Amino acid sequence: MKWKKFIHKNDIKIAIIFICVFVISFGVLYLLNFVPSELKDQNITTESSDVASTTFIGKIEYELPLRISIEKIGINTVVQNPTTTNVYALDDLLLHGVVRYPGSGLPGEGNMFFFGHSTGLKVVNNQAFKAFNNLKDLLAGDTILVYGEKHVYTYKVNNVRLANSSDVLVDFSVKKNMLTLSTCNTFGQKQERYVVEADFVGSSTL
Repeated sequence: MKWKKFIHKNDIKIAIIFICVFVISFGVLYLLNFVPSELKDQNITTESSDVASTTFIGKIEYELPLRISIEKIGINTVVQNPTTTNVYALDDLLLHGVVRYPGSGLPGEGNMFFFGHSTGLKVVNNQAFKAFNNLKDLLAGDTILVYGEKHVYTYKVNNVRLANSSDVLVDFSVKKNMLTLSTCNTFGQKQERYVVEADFVGSSTL
């Protein structure tokens, strides 16, 4: 039995020595820039995975929208930025504010699409159900502000319309930078949606 204990102890020592040598060797190679770039990139991705304020299109960095404000109709609410198009996940996020549809544009880049709840009830416990109240009252030329972490982006309304949910509400193929907002028509047919389209004007630093 003694020789078994001796071998067992030696195995543990060898394992510890091997781990130490491996860690030290990797550290030296990293400092000398001999570690493959894929491994370095993997570390960077892991560390930045919790940062939801920016994203990349190609090599250009763009901010994610964090808040939308439309002073004329009293809208000032947070914007959720999901990475899934799962209907149940999107419905859940609508309980916390306006949602940017995954894959749509970003502030100042492409056609950015926000959708949110609206209600005709005077009193609601969850204010997210009133997030897009009174969108129908917007007119051409009205200002919409979208806030990122570092900038505020200005849009001007060019069109307000009532559409059926079976229609194409948003054209993601358009080349111009714009913002599209949508909410249900609370006093009309269940499938009706108010759609607001606004053109990007410019941005300024916060």
